[in-house]
Amino acid sequence: MKPFFFTFKSINITWFMAIGIIVTSISYIISGILAKEYKEDKNKIEDIFMILLIVGFIGARLSYVLMNLQSYKDNISSILKISHYNLSLLGGVVFGLLTLMLLSKRYKIEFKKLFRIFVVPFYFSMAVGIWVLMFDHLLLASTHLKEDPKKVLYISLLFLIGMGMEFALSKKSNNKYISFIILVVVMFLYYIV
Repeated sequence: MKPFFFTFKSINITWFMAIGIIVTSISYIISGILAKEYKEDKNKIEDIFMILLIVGFIGARLSYVLMNLQSYKDNISSILKISHYNLSLLGGVVFGLLTLMLLSKRYKIEFKKLFRIFVVPFYFSMAVGIWVLMFDHLLLASTHLKEDPKKVLYISLLFLIGMGMEFALSKKSNNKYISFIILVVVMFLYYIV
């Protein structure tokens, strides 16, 4: 298997970037569909999606750097060398949630509604995006990724189950925190696996 998804002259697109672009595009579409379902302005939801994407990525990187600061003290410029191995999922989620709270006030949309709109694309993105690790495993012949390849499948299923539970329980349950509880359980299980 080639290390790049696409190569043309000096343009190299890695598997991480290709899957990231595809998943982000599909998640963007899902957000627009859910905007209609929740009777929200599609343009506002799409704007919020792009802000969350940028802030979540920055939060994931910043959190990773802060948790591993000792790794960067000798070479500060390496902070800008980003890959999917040096991002913190939890940091991205926390920054995303904080941003979502601020945006709910700015756009005058209930936080619970925004959370339910964006948690589904998050689950989808993670369920598909985790497969980048499988591609890396095949490319690196197990020298870098020493984890059991079955974990990729388990994690993908975990996020798909979270998405399914969100669809099944969020509208039927009277508990206004059910979506948040599902996310906490999924994130907890993610870090256990």
